[in-house]
Amino acid sequence: MIVIETGFKQHDPEWYAAMVANIGATGVKSIVTSSGKRSESREKYLWTMAEESLTGVKRPFYPTYDMKVGTAREPEARSVFEGFIGETVGQCAMIYPDEKKLWHISPDLIMPWRKEGGEIKCRSLIVFEKHKKKGVLPTEDKLQIQTSLACTQWDAWWYISYFPGLAPMILRIERDESLIKIIRAEIRIFLRDLTELLTELKS
Repeated sequence: MIVIETGFKQHDPEWYAAMVANIGATGVKSIVTSSGKRSESREKYLWTMAEESLTGVKRPFYPTYDMKVGTAREPEARSVFEGFIGETVGQCAMIYPDEKKLWHISPDLIMPWRKEGGEIKCRSLIVFEKHKKKGVLPTEDKLQIQTSLACTQWDAWWYISYFPGLAPMILRIERDESLIKIIRAEIRIFLRDLTELLTELKS
């Protein structure tokens, strides 16, 4: 059964502490690609996670200007989505697939009563328009969405691409069972490899 963490909020000190040596949805791209192949950065990520496990410290992450602006615009986008769907959505810090809490996602909105969640992207105007004209889920976001569905086992995930003053692109993304199976298997193998590496290092 999934564990929805609401004891703290995203970007709180507790949230950052919970992510140490814990695979997140954005980290999965360093394990497997959206086409289901092993990521070229898997080995490096394995050693990074081993380092975090041993030190209890996560390497510092410095968000870009676009990332900071995107985070600041999330509440606006969430409000727009609530108007679109006609419901008030929920929020949480993280969701774990089970009580072991070995990996997680940090969704932008959740609707457990519908078995649905959502991912908000507030990118630059040029990127927003490029994605909106295509009208489909960008390949670069596919893995994160399907990882969220793999974690929760929910039915669908909403993708909200937002830019102030413009009509958003809102898509309901359904499960890709073949990719989800690969994601869950590759995470399981990665965690096994991480345990073996730590055992070897400590011997």
